[in-house]
Amino acid sequence: MVGVAATSFPTTVLVASLEKIRVDMHTDLATISWVQVAPSIGFALGMPLFGKLGDLYGHRRIYVLGFGAATVFSVLTALAWNPLSLIVARTVSQIGGGATGTAAIALVAAQLPADRRARAIGLLNVAGGIAPALGVVIGGPAVDAIGWRALFVIQAVPAFIAWSMALPLLKETARRPDVSFDRAGAFTLGVGVTSAMFAINRIRPWGIGNPFVIATMVFAPLALATFIRTEQRVRWPLLPLHYLRPRSFSASATTTLFMQASFIGSFVLAPLMLQRLFGYSVAKTSLLLITRPFGFSFGAWVAGQHHSSRSVKKLQIFGNGMLIVGSAFMVIGPVDRSIWLIEIGLVVTGFANGYARTVIYALVADTVDTADVGIATGVLNMLAQLGSATGTTIMSAVIADSYLASTMGWAFGVALLIALLTVPAVSFYNTRAARVPAPLAP
Repeated sequence: MVGVAATSFPTTVLVASLEKIRVDMHTDLATISWVQVAPSIGFALGMPLFGKLGDLYGHRRIYVLGFGAATVFSVLTALAWNPLSLIVARTVSQIGGGATGTAAIALVAAQLPADRRARAIGLLNVAGGIAPALGVVIGGPAVDAIGWRALFVIQAVPAFIAWSMALPLLKETARRPDVSFDRAGAFTLGVGVTSAMFAINRIRPWGIGNPFVIATMVFAPLALATFIRTEQRVRWPLLPLHYLRPRSFSASATTTLFMQASFIGSFVLAPLMLQRLFGYSVAKTSLLLITRPFGFSFGAWVAGQHHSSRSVKKLQIFGNGMLIVGSAFMVIGPVDRSIWLIEIGLVVTGFANGYARTVIYALVADTVDTADVGIATGVLNMLAQLGSATGTTIMSAVIADSYLASTMGWAFGVALLIALLTVPAVSFYNTRAARVPAPLAP
C-alpha cells in the first residue's frame, strides 16, 4: 500500500503545475504535455515488460529495482534544464514506477486466496487514490512558494520509504525459468505506440501535412501489426493473445482503454481550465482537484463492499454510467463558468474510475492462472496508460493555448464521447462471470 501510494503521490499537483512548468520552460502546451504523455507511454510499455519479467524472475526483485530507479530519477527530474531533459528524467522515473504496479497485484495474488484478492486490490486502490490528496497538502504550497522542482524532490521521499520497506518485508514470488522474454514483441510494441502518440501530439503544432507526421501515422499501424504477428509466432509472447479470447477479459481490456482515455484526459486539462478561466494558483487548483482522488478512493471501497449477489456486468454498467454522467458535468461546467458543476464532475468521474477499476482488476486476477497474474494485469495497465496518453494528447490538441470557455467545453466533450465508448463493451460480459466478494473492514 505504501508503494502504490508513493507511485501516485505527485499526480494531482503535477497536472496542476503543467502551466507553470510550460511558462518556466518557455515552450508550448503540445510540448509540455509530453511530461504526462511520455511517462504514460513508458508506464504502458513497462507494465507488460515488468509483469513478464516478474513472472520469470520474481516480482519482489522487480519491485525493489523499480522503486530504486524511481527514487533516483525523481531527484534528477528536479534538476532538469530544458523540456527534453525534464521529459526524459520523468519518463525513466515512471518506467521504474511501472514496475511496481503489476508487482503489487502479483504479490497480493501470490499470498492471498482468491476470495480475498478483490478486497485487497480495493484497498490498494484506496491507497492510490488518497496519496494524491496528501501530495496536494504537501506539494501544492511548496510549488507556489519554491517552484515546481520541489515536487519531484518531495516525491523521492515516499519512493525511498517504499523501497527500504520492501527489502526486509516482501517475500519473493515463484519464478518460471522455463520461459523466455519476448524481445521482438517489446521492441515492435514500443515503436508502434510511440509513433502513434507522436503523430497525434504533433498534428496541431506541425500540421497534418507535415512529412514527419505523415510518416509516423503510416509507420505506427505497420509496427503494431508486426507486433501482433510476432505475438502469434513466438512460443512465450509478451502479450498472450489467448487472454483476449474470453469475453470477460476482452471486455475488461476495452473498457479500461476507453475509461482511462476519458478519465485522465479530462483530469490533465482540468487544472489548465481552472487556471486560465479563473486565474487560480497551483495550490488553489490542487485543492479543487483533490476531490477527484477522494472520489476514486470512495469508489474503490464501495466496489469492494458490494456483495456476490451482484454480477460483474451490473457492476460495470454502474461504473461506466457514472463516468458518463460525470463527464457531462465536466462539459457544462466550463461553458457556464460554474465551479460547482466542475467539482461535481470531478467527484463523480473519480468515483466511477475507482469503482470500475476495482471490479475489472479483481475479475482478471480471478480469471487467469496465478503464475500469469503479473502479465495479465500488466496488459490491463498497459492499455490504461495508452488510453491515458491518447486522451491527454487528443484533448490537449483541442484546447492548445486557448483561454475560451467554449473551446474548453469542446475539449471535455471529447472526454464525454470517449466515455460513451465504454458502453458497448459491457454487453460482452457474461452475466454469470466472477463476482466481487465482500471486502475487508476499512
